[in-house]
Amino acid sequence: MKKKYIYPLKTLLTFIFCSIYFFASAQEISNQNKISGKVNGDHQKPIEYATIGLLNQKDSSLVKNTFTEANGTFLFNNIPSGNYLIRASAVGYKNIYSNGFIVDQTNNSVIIEELQLPSSGINLSGVSITSRKPLIEQKIDRTVMNIENNIIASGNNLLDVLEKAPGVSIDRQNDLIRLKNKAGVMIMIDGKRNYLSNTDLNNYLRNMRSEQVSSIEIITNPSSKYDAAGNSGIINIKLKKNIAYGTNGSVSATGGSAFIRDAPDDLYNGSLNLNLNHKMEKWNFFGNASTFRDADYNEINLTRRVNYNGLNSMFEQNFYKPRKSSGISGRFGADYMASEKTTIGIMVDGSKWDGKLNNDSQTFINEVQSGISSSNSLIQKSIAKTPRNNITTNFSIKQEFDKKGMELIFDADYSGFKNIRDQDFNTDFLDQTGTITSNLQQRNNTLAKINIYAAKVDFTLPLSESLKLETGLKTGYVNTDNNFSYDRLVAGQWQNDPAASNHFLYKENINAAYVNLGKEWKNWSVQAGLRAEYTNSKGNSIHDGKVVDINYLSLFPTFFLNQTVDKNNALRYSYSRRIDRPSYEQLNPFVFFLDPYTLEEGNPFLKPQFTDNFEISYTYKNSVSLSLGYSNTSNYMIALTEQNDSSRVVKVVQGNIGNYKNYSANLSFPIQVSKWWMMQNQVSGYYNKFTDHNLLGGQLNAGQFAYNFNTSSSFTLSKTWVAELNMWFNSPNVYGMDKATRPQYAVNAGIQKSFFNNQAKLKLNINDIFYTSYYRGDSKYQNINLSVQNRWASRRGTLTFSYNFGNQNVKAVSGRKTATEDLNNRARAGKN
Repeated sequence: MKKKYIYPLKTLLTFIFCSIYFFASAQEISNQNKISGKVNGDHQKPIEYATIGLLNQKDSSLVKNTFTEANGTFLFNNIPSGNYLIRASAVGYKNIYSNGFIVDQTNNSVIIEELQLPSSGINLSGVSITSRKPLIEQKIDRTVMNIENNIIASGNNLLDVLEKAPGVSIDRQNDLIRLKNKAGVMIMIDGKRNYLSNTDLNNYLRNMRSEQVSSIEIITNPSSKYDAAGNSGIINIKLKKNIAYGTNGSVSATGGSAFIRDAPDDLYNGSLNLNLNHKMEKWNFFGNASTFRDADYNEINLTRRVNYNGLNSMFEQNFYKPRKSSGISGRFGADYMASEKTTIGIMVDGSKWDGKLNNDSQTFINEVQSGISSSNSLIQKSIAKTPRNNITTNFSIKQEFDKKGMELIFDADYSGFKNIRDQDFNTDFLDQTGTITSNLQQRNNTLAKINIYAAKVDFTLPLSESLKLETGLKTGYVNTDNNFSYDRLVAGQWQNDPAASNHFLYKENINAAYVNLGKEWKNWSVQAGLRAEYTNSKGNSIHDGKVVDINYLSLFPTFFLNQTVDKNNALRYSYSRRIDRPSYEQLNPFVFFLDPYTLEEGNPFLKPQFTDNFEISYTYKNSVSLSLGYSNTSNYMIALTEQNDSSRVVKVVQGNIGNYKNYSANLSFPIQVSKWWMMQNQVSGYYNKFTDHNLLGGQLNAGQFAYNFNTSSSFTLSKTWVAELNMWFNSPNVYGMDKATRPQYAVNAGIQKSFFNNQAKLKLNINDIFYTSYYRGDSKYQNINLSVQNRWASRRGTLTFSYNFGNQNVKAVSGRKTATEDLNNRARAGKN
């Protein structure tokens, strides 16, 4: 690594660790207060996994939760001095409270008198009582979508699940995931991002099964502790992991197919998934193995008009793209509790999958010049093979201190990717009579290798009971090697075309430091933070001699103010500045083509975009939420459509436009219709405005009000039958030069039957029942005049069987955050 990368990092490390040492030395960390006790049930039998709540005696507010061990005992460590009481609860029993007690320096080891839980009087024989989380939970700083045990999500891939998440929309036309109608979402898996371009991110989520996921967190305005990437916020996908003692896990099998008229016969998909956890006193092992087979298809109909020197041409292009893929993935990790306050963890995550994409297209060209009409056409068959594999490793250490809430976390990561795309094209050109006049055979081979190294350290220091300092460092280094070879068949021999081939090397180093300071009062809390990121990157396009060397320092302030008006009402004011850097695929100058008249090209000169986000949110009883937002983005990155009138070739190029503004209002609210019918609803209205004073020789000034909504209903039909119904709707909208001209919406339904005391479940789910989730739009700007319709296999039925075994009484815990949070969404140079 170059010295100019290391010196800024050394300075930051010295500053941060000196600060940590100073504050740590200045704090008293001798708090050893503890509270212990025991809970029994009927006949003095100890109750395992009873919920124990430590409450403030003054207002009964919750301080901390824990669970009883197998012998019914519980323990709270490092408790601040104060007046408390204990609440104990368990399934099948009534709640019970202890007498009040005092914890202080003279009474620092409190033993609670044994608690005897009275029976609730309900006969639970032969019945397993399990708590079922709602599909959507609204929290003060994030929205949580609980995937585990959800019927609508079962048997689906993660891309389809996200399409049902509140505030999330999937733009399949541009391979974009939008949050509250804004692109630039940072996708994280267990707190870390995957190194994926937009196209490959969609493929990755399409090949990931809902049975692997516990929940999805949606964070629209993250603090400075998070990486500054993602101008619209963060979506964190939390994988299943259990912390119950002993061995537990789940196994699931899914099969299904799409039901589309005039589509390929083979649209069958299936998957097998196994989750395992084993926890001992010092060790916790967890793992997941999955295999899948997926078949999909995409149909694009494009019409465009070209006028040049009196020649009026109309192109009607039809692309028929069936796709099949299969693969395996595995994840293994272990946590070792070296002491009561020290945890060491390792994790290895890998996947390997093979894909095959057929692209059969037909283009009809009608030409009119001087009143004389003629026509010709071309037929192209293309086959692409796209084997890919990746591996990610993580090492972490978490060190807690005697002072409550004081901790140090270190993470180190390596991720390696290898993506191959071998594609063959066979194109016949036909005259007006349908006679073949010429044939063109081409092939290209793309090999992309990406290696990423990252490390981070986070330190949390409570300065008092109401004042907390967070600070940390991070460094990441990326090295990508992309080789693109283009050949043509000439006189029966394959000949390389050096002008169309290329070799692109890219290196990037980002060093970051942050500090957050938070203060709490009775009805107010405030947090202010600042994150600094120094970026140094170099892109080298070897064949055409283009070298782009960039370095810059960026500051990202954040501010959050929470106001508790009363026990039911709360307000939150927030501001953050964020960045989106170009993905490695967007910077890659390679030219990919769908047919001889339709191309795609990267841009090594693409600039990062910066966004200022403002939001005011109101919550009622932690369930109803109303938010108003405004964001302003400069140098907005977007796919631009360019057309060469003389050659009549249209090309999609990655570029920047001057400014993008988003105004939004979002309302989320549940409705308890009856004891057996629960609804969760979200409604959003927004206005997007795109402006640029010199874009492709013209002035862009596009804006439109749009709206969307998402409603989900859960029906408890009996103790063993549950049904769900979901609908989402997106109105027509504007996105840069493109405009959607029809709404997109879908109705989804599912039903579930439970067996064997709720350990086994059989779920039937149908997505997009009326086959209404397809895109239709147009692009009319300067010399561009085109319309497009895009359909995919969205109407799909799946049947899923799942079985949980072992101890399932402790809920899943959040996954480990790793060092690669700011890089993972920008890798893989493959196309589909």
